[in-house]
Amino acid sequence: MSKESQYIILNPQLKVIGVTDINGATPFSADTITRQIADTDNTTDDVSTGVENFNTNNDPNANSKNWNHTGEITVAEGYPDSYKVAANNYLMYWDESAQHYYVMYISQEDDAGTDASGRHVNTYQLENVLITNMNDHIPLKTKLTDVNAETAFTTLFTNSNWKLDFQAKSALLSTTEFDGTSNAMSYLQAMLAAYDVEMDAYAELSSNGDIKNLVVQIVDKLGTDAHHWVADYGNNLTGITRTTVYSNVVTKLHIVGAKGETIARVNNGKDYLVDDQANRLYNPNWKNGTYLEGTVTFANVEQYQALKDLGQKQLDLFNHPRISYEVTPTANFNPGLGDNIRGTDRKMVPELTIDARVISVTTSKADYTQNLAQFGEFVTLHPTTPSYIQDLLNKMNDQIAGLLDDVKNGKTIATAKAITPFGTSWSDVDDSKTIIAQVWADGTNITSYISPSGFTWYKSDLTTGVHDVDWETKHANDGYQIILDNGETGHFECHIDGDYIQDTAEVDITAENSLVLNFEHSKMPNDHWGDSTNGAMQYVYYDATNNLYIGAMVYSGSQPQSKYTDLEFNRFKPDGTYVDSMIFQGGSHGASFGCQVVNGVPQIWQYAVDVSNGSGHLAYFNWKANTEIKIGSGATAVCDLDEYKRVNVDFEHGWVMASDGAGVIEVCKLDDAKNGSWLPIYRFDLTQFGIHPTQYSSEGAAITGSNTLQSNDIYFPYVFINSGDSNHVDQPILWCINLITETLVFKQVNTTDRFGADILNQTTSEHYDFEPETIGVYKDSSGFYILQGFNYEKLENSAIHLLRGLWKTPIEVRDS
Repeated sequence: MSKESQYIILNPQLKVIGVTDINGATPFSADTITRQIADTDNTTDDVSTGVENFNTNNDPNANSKNWNHTGEITVAEGYPDSYKVAANNYLMYWDESAQHYYVMYISQEDDAGTDASGRHVNTYQLENVLITNMNDHIPLKTKLTDVNAETAFTTLFTNSNWKLDFQAKSALLSTTEFDGTSNAMSYLQAMLAAYDVEMDAYAELSSNGDIKNLVVQIVDKLGTDAHHWVADYGNNLTGITRTTVYSNVVTKLHIVGAKGETIARVNNGKDYLVDDQANRLYNPNWKNGTYLEGTVTFANVEQYQALKDLGQKQLDLFNHPRISYEVTPTANFNPGLGDNIRGTDRKMVPELTIDARVISVTTSKADYTQNLAQFGEFVTLHPTTPSYIQDLLNKMNDQIAGLLDDVKNGKTIATAKAITPFGTSWSDVDDSKTIIAQVWADGTNITSYISPSGFTWYKSDLTTGVHDVDWETKHANDGYQIILDNGETGHFECHIDGDYIQDTAEVDITAENSLVLNFEHSKMPNDHWGDSTNGAMQYVYYDATNNLYIGAMVYSGSQPQSKYTDLEFNRFKPDGTYVDSMIFQGGSHGASFGCQVVNGVPQIWQYAVDVSNGSGHLAYFNWKANTEIKIGSGATAVCDLDEYKRVNVDFEHGWVMASDGAGVIEVCKLDDAKNGSWLPIYRFDLTQFGIHPTQYSSEGAAITGSNTLQSNDIYFPYVFINSGDSNHVDQPILWCINLITETLVFKQVNTTDRFGADILNQTTSEHYDFEPETIGVYKDSSGFYILQGFNYEKLENSAIHLLRGLWKTPIEVRDS
């Protein structure tokens, strides 16, 4: 066995416990590892034009730096070391081009079906252990004012169990404030951009093969400047994709120095520099005497010629589009991350002749055809401070207003990004393809703030370039998403009109909260069998047809119970009067369920366990008062679900969603589920929206900054999620996400004063309970609204009383 063909398996203590090798006793397949030093981009146009205020650190190659190191691997079960490849363990591998061992944390395990031999296989998601550690590490609160890079990185990695190898010579100074609550990973990314440096994170081994040190290396540039890698299409490349970004081209740059001085004294009375050649190339209105203008300020530069020289350097950075390339290499082409590349493709129009750096590499030990290298200039992304990253969502309503104003008046460039969730190649099983447009500004997805009329789609022939006017007319009102018919091909573009940027998101929540259902815990009625119904109502559905509320709680009453978690449903009138019940053996926790009324009878859809064999399913049942049911007896299994899920159904639009404890959301067509197949059309991770499913310390306490997921609901394309717990570690928060554009539409922190001035909170009681439970979205003749449920406490007659309440809150849908 060779280290080039294997991954070494480590336990949570980073001790070697096994190995998986392509040619060994425990083989693997479908492995890919991606390392990057910066973001590439797929945008081609911007929303607005105008004057851009650049600063001395606004080198686009610095500001788009975003280090990442992730991967994936598939291992079949039944081999000697298969069971050791498991979530929370690690894989270590050797990278020949980097000449380092890398340790990858196994962050997720997914069932991948069976292989050709019939063995069950699992796919594992990997991330560099530094990412894991830094996401869990919170630096001590301190402020570093105008410090150099070495001081900043030394402070960041103090007490982190990583050895810092600082080799950078960056002379930049920056101010960083560690707030004592944000994790170290957000600061790390911001500091790489602020100091214009790059990094690597690897392991040093002892002579016996054990890990001696985990090392983070900070350098000015990774890779080598020697042009020993020459990429030539037809020789060592089998494919090239070129992406050109026109977002920030500047052809006339105004230059300002200390105390507002300009370069006019040394530049023939002009306070600006121009590039006429670039202006003719990239400014469509150049014949009218206009330029693409920007302003740069060097607040500490007083010498005029130095000011001009710096301005010229800045203009050289912005006088052309940003270009990046993705190449598919042959087996003998293996550039390292950061290496310089010379590339040629004489057949590409315009001809490809470049000199650029590798900014991302993807490698595979099992299949070299999966290797990819991306190289070129980095797209311009503006760095954000860690405190802004921490507070962005909490202050969304305040911050977004200023951000949108900046986009409208040209101070901030917005960019459009096209995503194709189902790929771009047709197969014989495809009947449609989807293209979704996202709009970003300063690292924030602002798609929710653009009206559908602001998206204009164009289609042209791949060969002739002729526009398909009929197609463009057909899709004129499609908004941010278009669906292509079977086999449809062409060149598709989406142009964004900044005039349609709105001041409000597509969905917003109001402050009108009215209590519609309320119980005092100690006075809740008994059910049909004489047992109390005072358990926490995990989810409540309002049946408008019968004007009844259906609440679900974990069952622990007097009736026969299964060895699995059983669930009780109770119906109440709006005044709290008890009506009837049902007990679902294997009904699980009941944190969410879907319901529709069929011929006056509620039909409930949820996750459930078949108590006869322990298998999990999406199941449904029709209401039959005061009965006990289970799958196969009163309840019907629809399709398999491998683990507990919070299930909701949008019957109006035909979608069913499921969320798990790790924060993964899957949305399927209801018809597919009814036909026995769970086939996710949309799938995303809540962590990308700043939601971090609850993590616990070694003492069992919830970690500050994590979110206890409670329940969810769907009204396509919107997903509503609430989080929070009575532990007071994480705030009660309501989130709304557009699952098509993957945009955070709004985030509402639910404080007690929004629901009643007499509800106990942290300022009125040392011990209080304010825990969210239900979130449901509804539509009636007056519009949209949500129902939010909370366990809460009040002080009455010197005694604390626990209550369970359900509030109705209108929501506003902007373009309905």
